[in-house]
Amino acid sequence: MKNGWESKELKAVSAINYGYTESASADPIGPRFLRITDIQNDNVEWKNVPYCNIAKDDLPKYRLKAGDIVFARTGATTGKSFLVSDPPKEAVFASYLIRLRLLDKDLSPEFVSLFFQTAEYWRAIKEGSSGSAQGGFNASKLGALSIPFPPIPEQRRIVGILDEAFAGIATAKANAEKNLQNARALFESHLNAVFTQRGDGELPTGERSAKLRPTDAAKDEKRVTRTGGRDATTRHIAPELALAVGMPVTRPSRNWNWTALTDLARLESGHTPSRRHPEYWNGQIPWIGIKDAKVNHGRHIVDTEQKTNDLGLANSSARLLPKNTVCLSRTASVGYVVVMGKPMATSQDFVNWVCSNRLVPDFLKYVFLAEGREGFFRYSSGAVHQTIYYPEAKAFHIAHPDIAEQQRIVLECDELRAKSQRLESIYRRKLAALDELKKSLLFQAFSGQL
Repeated sequence: MKNGWESKELKAVSAINYGYTESASADPIGPRFLRITDIQNDNVEWKNVPYCNIAKDDLPKYRLKAGDIVFARTGATTGKSFLVSDPPKEAVFASYLIRLRLLDKDLSPEFVSLFFQTAEYWRAIKEGSSGSAQGGFNASKLGALSIPFPPIPEQRRIVGILDEAFAGIATAKANAEKNLQNARALFESHLNAVFTQRGDGELPTGERSAKLRPTDAAKDEKRVTRTGGRDATTRHIAPELALAVGMPVTRPSRNWNWTALTDLARLESGHTPSRRHPEYWNGQIPWIGIKDAKVNHGRHIVDTEQKTNDLGLANSSARLLPKNTVCLSRTASVGYVVVMGKPMATSQDFVNWVCSNRLVPDFLKYVFLAEGREGFFRYSSGAVHQTIYYPEAKAFHIAHPDIAEQQRIVLECDELRAKSQRLESIYRRKLAALDELKKSLLFQAFSGQL
């Protein structure tokens, strides 16, 4: 420790107390009632903080004042702290918070609050968390933490330096995050422009009827759906881009056509071999689950977390599907899209499309990506978990051009996506570097090197 610095346990320099237990109310029945959820981005909007009922005799014990530091003691935000600087005249703190109030005049609240952002502090939180599955940190453990500190003038100097540096870092992060969002929006905007199908009026009734009749491709045994179950729904969900349920009544734009997806690709389901038979697992056949689709969303997938084998396929409804099959997650995590980079099987959480020579697999991938994960909720239903059911999937129609134009669009989208991802990578690295800079400055500050 640097000469002139001291180190003391927090319990020796402060009073540490748990918060008040009561229900929050939107009605002004008492003081403001600060909860964990009211602390967002190191800020509290006091006008949005609810109220609580509290006995007059209890109010002084739980009243907040400037210079208090409160901590989340449980849940996902365990350890998060907030320096109270300008509270309302009457405000108390809730029971899932711990309040630290400095008693030692040789310590600045601003300096101490910076200590609660250091890597050393967060290591202590991680090591000391206990209790439920969500973890927790109690007042005794907080009080046992030691804080190094210099004389008050040096504390104020350090606080001034860090406040100025952190303000600059916050501005730089805000700019990098905006640029990151713009990089993502660049590709999303391009997809939207490519797949918007506003057209120029309605299809004639006769043309609609012709398009609703099965095509030669649909009659081909290789093209028909192999999922079994109910037939395609007869209901219609109008397109916002290039995907619809049922034949749209409007013309597609340019020289595109609306076609039933089952006329262009064979719909396949997936399945999970029994977990009660370990001999069905740990083989050589990649098996796509939701986790795999999440990690590989929008890309070609070449490996999976779990693998089955021939025995697993033989004793389940899972199927080995060919390379370039397009997989769309349809259950609780709706809207993840991957393309098989080799023959694989999938769980029942996917609808899988084996494309004919009239449909480029990556074109279909981009049709799905253009919808966005939230866009697929238009085609899903369910009281608890949203699911795209097979009658809707069987009734999918897509707008598409000829095969040469599909290939051109795929190439264009691939190039723009690669550019967008390069930009995203640059801005993520900038954000990571700014976080590391903040950690470095805090380390220097509390080791006497600043």
